[in-house]
Amino acid sequence: MPLASSTKRHRMTAAQRREQIVEVTTELVAKHGFNGLSLQEVADAVGITQAGLLHYIGTKNGLLELLLDNRYDRQGTPQDFIDSGDPAATHPDGISLPAYFRYLVAFNEARPELMELYMTLGVEATDPRHPAYDHFINRPDQVWDHYSTFTWRLPPDIVAAGGWETMRPLVEMAIEAMDGAQIRFFRRPPISLTKEWARWEAVLFPSPVWDDYR
Repeated sequence: MPLASSTKRHRMTAAQRREQIVEVTTELVAKHGFNGLSLQEVADAVGITQAGLLHYIGTKNGLLELLLDNRYDRQGTPQDFIDSGDPAATHPDGISLPAYFRYLVAFNEARPELMELYMTLGVEATDPRHPAYDHFINRPDQVWDHYSTFTWRLPPDIVAAGGWETMRPLVEMAIEAMDGAQIRFFRRPPISLTKEWARWEAVLFPSPVWDDYR
């Protein structure tokens, strides 16, 4: 009679399994889109049955919600910048907005799969029938509301003109510029996203107004 193996198979916790599902789905959606994704493809990549996958996500739309909640909108945030300990994020008067955007660009450049996910889902979700349509159609308001929960260190001229409440057009232009730079990142000739952003920063946050607030 053969001896039982002394090596025990590692069993993932529910949190670890969900993180694995998110990792795999991020790669698959970035490459093929969400509309063309099959649950069996995800289950095979994770190494479980489709029934086992459904235990964690409920439905295909549940998989999308997990992806958006755990990956898409939970990384590279202003709070992450504060937690990094960067002096530009922990100044007593608030976070430096140009420094945060530099942080976010560098964060994204180091994670091209997240940029691919962002672009793929963003294009697909222009269709009102897409399950992420509401999430994306309302994204400008969502981003602004989220950023508005933080304290930002702003130049005196901007403070005198109304402070943070006047900043929405500039914040939206910066994000739109970032979106365009990310698309350019995947084309040829290759570019450094951080170097490309430095050119945008000089236009969006010009000297001398922003020199002491970077």
